[in-house]
Amino acid sequence: MGRTKPWLLGLLLLAYSAVSIAPAWHNVSTVRHARDFATYHYAAAAVVDGGSPYDTAALSRRARAERTRKSVHPYFYPPPFVVSMLWSPSFSLTTSYKIFFGLNQLAWLMLIVVFRRWFKAPWLVIAVACLGFTPLTDNAKMGQANLLVMAAAVVGLWRGSGLLIGAAAMAKMSPVLYLVGFGARRAWRPVMGAVFFAISSSVLALPFVDFETQYRFYTEILPGFSTGDYHGLTIPITLPANHSIPDLFNQLWPGPDKHTLAPKAIIASRWVSLSALAILGFVARHKRDALGNAGVFGALTILMLITPVYTYEHHLVMAVFPAVVVGTALLDGRLGRLAWLVGLPSLFFVAWPLYVLRPLQKIVPQWHWFLQESKFFGLVGLCVLCVCVALNSPKRA
Repeated sequence: MGRTKPWLLGLLLLAYSAVSIAPAWHNVSTVRHARDFATYHYAAAAVVDGGSPYDTAALSRRARAERTRKSVHPYFYPPPFVVSMLWSPSFSLTTSYKIFFGLNQLAWLMLIVVFRRWFKAPWLVIAVACLGFTPLTDNAKMGQANLLVMAAAVVGLWRGSGLLIGAAAMAKMSPVLYLVGFGARRAWRPVMGAVFFAISSSVLALPFVDFETQYRFYTEILPGFSTGDYHGLTIPITLPANHSIPDLFNQLWPGPDKHTLAPKAIIASRWVSLSALAILGFVARHKRDALGNAGVFGALTILMLITPVYTYEHHLVMAVFPAVVVGTALLDGRLGRLAWLVGLPSLFFVAWPLYVLRPLQKIVPQWHWFLQESKFFGLVGLCVLCVCVALNSPKRA
């Protein structure tokens, strides 16, 4: 990896600060309700007081008592994650929100380092991601943990660390799909490491989240995800900014209400997701060179994003990994010229801002549905190209 000129790094940091950090920080520093971060904060506060993080009514009562917001979105994450947030109630909601913003920026810096060291992502690709990948700003503004989860997962994928992949899965369950990539090539050590972390972190969380509460998550809350029941989340599946496979089938076969999938939509979503997972497992059978391995896991990242019922803009920050993989492959010639015709529109659609997309739907109403689903199409395009990166990469023993 070539030596990087300090002035170039300084210029990139300055540009990224102006384009992404400054707008996000303005949003973070001028609101009291802390957006999605409030769920993490009040769930941790409930645990500190001996309550359950899954008691949404109690979380909302606490928020109203502090006069920060009228209600709080339900906490539906694995029990160990709330333990990692126990520092938050030591500060006010707004202060913790700002600290979390800083942690998100550190996670992005970590990802840049890993992209450079793992598969030698060109600075041009990283610069484009810094300046043009708008989900970075949205994730930071919302106070979401997606970028932190992605940082843990990507380092784990790079180093073959099941412990880090397990840590990512115990924050948001979907990173467990990465284990398919290791299992397909019979690399059982990372799989066992992830399982060990899941079990041990759950045991260590028992003093804070008792067995009954943990059992409730895995037997009552988690199974509801497949139908759209995210522990009472009131945001409708039909929200135009939803970019998932189940959302597409929900448009074809609407459910009984805005928060529940119809049986046909559930079956079709599962069939498509499992079929795609089987294909990616087949592709992952052979270990490849660094960029090829990154392609396998980049494709799994896309599948991880589009298989849940809800895939919002802040979730798309995780697509920065496959986007950088595809950008690297395009520049180094790993993919043919035809791939540029797929890659550039896919990268554009995933990255373009919603504040441009929505007015455009009004200007060209005949393209309304295509524009609404353009980010989904972009994600699928990136997934296909990540598979091509893997298949066009030399095998390793």
